[in-house]
Formats: sequence, structure tokens, C-alpha cells
Amino acid sequence: MSMVGELNKELESLNKKHEIEISAIISRSGVPIAWNFPDETQIETFSTLSATILGASEVVYSSLGRDPPHRIIIESTGGLLMATSIGSKALIAVLSKNGDVDKLTTALNEAVINVKEVLANEQGKL
Repeated sequence: MSMVGELNKELESLNKKHEIEISAIISRSGVPIAWNFPDETQIETFSTLSATILGASEVVYSSLGRDPPHRIIIESTGGLLMATSIGSKALIAVLSKNGDVDKLTTALNEAVINVKEVLANEQGKL
């Protein structure tokens, strides 16, 4: 299976297990790498803005002399948007109706480990 296929499989599993509607692995510049998204026409906007929000929060923290955040969480009455860093080159962002921050954080931490493993395996093939 291709790297993108493996990443899409990871996102599909994540979505099913944790009431996630939208998930994407995104480059730091906002380019979607893999996604599980009901409306394909909106993936570019979701990816670009998720990367921008995480990047902006990192600038805020660094300008204050603090370590950068590992994730951002935006809450609304409709659920949560959460973005978590996957190293220096990518992030994972999700939108969920499930408002349980702790469960979603745990799920994303596990997904980050799995995604890093897929990426490491891909590099090992080069």
C-alpha cells in the first residue's frame, strides 16, 4: 500500500473510533497530504487555515520566549477543532462533534505515533 493510502487508512480508523467528522494530515505550508473529508471541495481551505492557526500560535508563543504549543484546541457549541504537530514538517487536524478534549487529545497522540511510524517506514524504503 502507498504511503498516502496508509495515512488515509489511519485517518479513517481515527474518524470511526472517535466521532471525528473531518481529519487531515497537512504540511506546515497548508498542503493536504492525506485526508478523510466528506466534502472534497473544502479540503484546501481546511488545510490552509488549520496550518495557519497552528503556525500563528507558535509565533505568539515564541515571541513571548516560550516553548511552542504542541496542539491548538478551538471549542464551539458544535464540537472541537484540534490541530497537533507531527514534527517540523506536518500536522494533523480534526473536527469532531465529540467535545471530550481529553479523549480527543489521547486519540490524536496515538494517531501521531502511527503517522510517524508510516513516515519512518517510507523513509526507510528510500
